[in-house]
Amino acid sequence: MMFKHGFVHCDPHAANLLVRPISSRSFSLFGKRKPQLVLLDHGHYKELDFTIRTSYAALWKGLVFSDAKAIKENSVKLGAGEDLYAIFAGIMTMRPWDRIIDPAVDHLVIQDNESDRSELQLYASQYFPQISELLRRLPRVILLMLKTNDCLRAVNHALLQGPSLETFFIIGKISSDAVIEAKMMERRSFLSLLSIWVEEALVEARLFGMKLVLGLLKLRKGLSLLRLNYS
Repeated sequence: MMFKHGFVHCDPHAANLLVRPISSRSFSLFGKRKPQLVLLDHGHYKELDFTIRTSYAALWKGLVFSDAKAIKENSVKLGAGEDLYAIFAGIMTMRPWDRIIDPAVDHLVIQDNESDRSELQLYASQYFPQISELLRRLPRVILLMLKTNDCLRAVNHALLQGPSLETFFIIGKISSDAVIEAKMMERRSFLSLLSIWVEEALVEARLFGMKLVLGLLKLRKGLSLLRLNYS
């Protein structure tokens, strides 16, 4: 909704989300009705212009794929400035800069343990003046998007009862699609379209690799639990 259409629901907390069956005619393979997510309380919406929407999508693509250059470029476009782009990325992800650019597949996952909480508290206290300056200079619409981002993170954590890599795979896929669609609208030559196609193929390959790693991690965790049960 944000990346492709530019609509931002600025208060998506749990009480404003409803999950219901789509209709009595919509069934899955096993006869179950497909779910539909409904947003409630439509009094606080913002519509992003093309530049902000595409920059925000490109920023999240950079965050998911640990692309420091893309993170800096799009953070600056959104108003963070050349000096505070790393702080902006930290607020977006609740991760310190060294973790944001870490190529590990789970680099954005918050484990919600004592170590991570202490790290976040230290980061916030250490960079409090810079965070205050960043919030002062950011456009109002970006501040509202930060609020939305925090609400979605909280809802996601509550629903999944813990950290989830799948969330970032979804964000990486949708944000990449939005960036590619924007480029398709701007470029018409054969070479530019070819470069976009290559970029899309590389994104899909990278997402596939990340999913493969996730599958192996889940398998290893399952085997560890199995050994623990039989020990």
